[in-house]
Amino acid sequence: MQLIGEFEVKVDDKGRIMVPVGLRRQLPTEMQDRFVLNRGFENCVAMTPYPLWVKESERINKLNSNRKLVREYQRFFANGATELILDNSGRMLLPKHLQEWAGLGKEVIISTYGSKIEIWSKDRFRTPTAEDAERYANLAEEIFGNDNNDEV
Repeated sequence: MQLIGEFEVKVDDKGRIMVPVGLRRQLPTEMQDRFVLNRGFENCVAMTPYPLWVKESERINKLNSNRKLVREYQRFFANGATELILDNSGRMLLPKHLQEWAGLGKEVIISTYGSKIEIWSKDRFRTPTAEDAERYANLAEEIFGNDNNDEV
C-alpha cells in the first residue's frame, strides 16, 4: 500500500477530527473506518488501519520477550493504543492522552508515507524547505549510496 498526501485538519471542541476523504479513498474498503491510534515516533500520533495493526502486533508479539529491549519496545508499542471506529460523518475522537503526547492543538497535519499515517501538531510538523535539500540529499546518499542495485 502506498498512501500519498498531507492533509491539514481542524480539531473540533470535542477533540474530534474528520479523516479526509482523499485519504480514506486510498485505503482498501476493509481499512477505511477502523483504526488504532498510538504513540508514534518523534511525538506524533500513529494512525494504523486495524488489519495492519493486528498484523504488526502479531509480528511484535513473536519477538523474544526475555530480552529487556524487546519488552520495552512491546510496552511502548501497546501502551496508550486505542481502537477507534469512525462515526457516520467520518470523524474520530483523538484520545486526550495522545493529544497531550503529541502536543496537538486545534490544527493538525495528517501525513502519509508508504502505509504509514501520522497525525502531527501543525506547530510541530515541519514541511521541508529549500534549506533542507542538502540534508535530504545526504540522507539519500547515506541510506542508498552503497546500494549497487540500479533499479528504481
